[in-house]
Amino acid sequence: MARKKQPEEHENLERWMVSYADFLTLLFATFVVLYALSQINLEQFKNLEVSMKKAFSAPSLIQGDKNIMDGGDNILDSNPANSMIDSLMLEMVSPAYEQDSFEQIKKEIEAMNKTGELDGVSASIDERGLVIKMNDKNILFKSGSADLSPEAKKMLDVIGKLIVQKFAMHMIKVEGHTDPVPSSGRYPSNWELSSARASSIVRYLQGTFKILPDLFSAVGYADTRPVDKSKTKEAYAKNRRVEIVVLRNQIKNLEHFQNSFMSLPKEEQQKLRNQQVDIVNNMENQEIKKIEERLKKNQQAAEQAPSTQTELNYWKETNKIDSLK
Repeated sequence: MARKKQPEEHENLERWMVSYADFLTLLFATFVVLYALSQINLEQFKNLEVSMKKAFSAPSLIQGDKNIMDGGDNILDSNPANSMIDSLMLEMVSPAYEQDSFEQIKKEIEAMNKTGELDGVSASIDERGLVIKMNDKNILFKSGSADLSPEAKKMLDVIGKLIVQKFAMHMIKVEGHTDPVPSSGRYPSNWELSSARASSIVRYLQGTFKILPDLFSAVGYADTRPVDKSKTKEAYAKNRRVEIVVLRNQIKNLEHFQNSFMSLPKEEQQKLRNQQVDIVNNMENQEIKKIEERLKKNQQAAEQAPSTQTELNYWKETNKIDSLK
């Protein structure tokens, strides 16, 4: 009796699905991480990292090797400069943090403009980033001069505090503008005058708040970009202005951005950031002392004491810069 012919082995044509499933899983993980970078805070991002490692700790479906994330460095510490301190991570990677910070600074400037603390200062947000406009009104500079007045330095102290509390790595562009009246004195034209005024503000902010120099740029536009084209004194006063622009991260490459913080070791980053924090804290403490002194002087004037006490409470409640360390 003849032996039965064994049936031919059926070739598995669906083996590709295993590799395809692995590919889709990795692709999904990539998009989850990208979404997380732009939407969540740093603590949530670290939790996501731990969860992702646990999720991929099982052997590969095909080779049974080590999990796909074993042996790699922490993704927060993968750059040559030993990464960044935690307080700077959100500033670099999160558009949501950037936009929220812009809006908070804008809101505070608007409030201080109404109280008169930042008279002549306004803020707006556009495609470039946060634009802080300081109208001159012969307060910032004397006519034909680029020397900052004491009033201008007080304004810049307030503005600088607001910026450095939120940003340490963003580029800051300072733009000087003049009216069409020809310059007289040591500056041959309004081009040199507007550039010198922008440079004076850069020099003051950089020296006062220890902001890295290569994060700044100073530009003079003379009278070529007026906000009011009429030929009146009021229009000229509006056109004499300085604009401080905190640029969005997405356009930093267009400004030949050099990421100085990324090139520093973590210890140097933390040291510099602590210096900035201490500067802001000292300014806050000095302001509180001034208010306390006024409160003591006004204790005998019952109608003045309540308002001063309210002002003191406000400064104490808003003095939260320590959280940035």
